[in-house]
Amino acid sequence: MRILTVLLMFLLAGCAATQPSIYAKSHNDIPYEEVLQNFESYEQQTVRWGGMIAHVANYENFSELTIVQFPLTRYGVPISTEKSAGRFIVRSESFLDPMIYSPEKLATFIGTVNSLQLQKVDQKMLSLPLITLEESHVWPQKDPESSRPYNPKHDAPFLGYGYYGTGSYSP
Repeated sequence: MRILTVLLMFLLAGCAATQPSIYAKSHNDIPYEEVLQNFESYEQQTVRWGGMIAHVANYENFSELTIVQFPLTRYGVPISTEKSAGRFIVRSESFLDPMIYSPEKLATFIGTVNSLQLQKVDQKMLSLPLITLEESHVWPQKDPESSRPYNPKHDAPFLGYGYYGTGSYSP
């Protein structure tokens, strides 16, 4: 019986899902603002940044994404309602499909701070940090149907005694 229990523990541990590093808050999460202020001291450091994809460009040997930076939750999800601190560029040696990494999608990236790159946004030249991609996650967009308005007749039918509803249907 004891052998069966130990064997069962190992089987269950082998089936346990491992948490990707994109979700795990690392001890060396370097804020975007600190890298902008003191770039030389953070060069070649690993960062976890996220935001909204602004532009996708695929070249012969690499792909680049321009990201509008937003702060992350502790699980790595960008909070798009917050004010942005700026932009950054993600470079990957592999092809990044524009249908997956399409503009206005939220994404989180883990990469190495590589250099500062000049990029023109409208009429202004900006010096943006460039990170070399190690891992990424594109977050699913929220369904606009799920954000329908609250309907007290059908959304909370069991709030007290005596509620039997009106029998009508309203979406």
